Amino acid sequence: MTIQQSLNRGFNLLATSITGLAGFAFAPEMFVEKDMPDKIDDALLFLLGLVAIIWYRRSENRYTRSALPVAFVVIGLAIKLTGLFIELDDAEAFGDDIGGLILFVLSAGLIIQQFRRTGELLATP
Repeated sequence: MTIQQSLNRGFNLLATSITGLAGFAFAPEMFVEKDMPDKIDDALLFLLGLVAIIWYRRSENRYTRSALPVAFVVIGLAIKLTGLFIELDDAEAFGDDIGGLILFVLSAGLIIQQFRRTGELLATP
């Protein structure tokens, strides 16, 4: 494995781990929420987590530089933001979305910064 592949693997693992772990962490909410619209964001987040894990494990994806792991985290943020607006009028269902939103806002900042930094390191001769 080259240094470039190692840097890419570390970054890709970080971003897909955040997405995959969040997907599995919020999955039980699908069974707890009462209304179908309240379940949609948690189901989408679970599916996104599965897609991220499958992408990482497939072929040489873990070793290649790609913006897709950044997209996974940003899409997770969009899903939780959408869930927040869907459940805004339901105080009982609203709570998990605030925690998820905080997780994805901070994760998106971290992942975007790491993607830029990794690109700078890869460009260094």
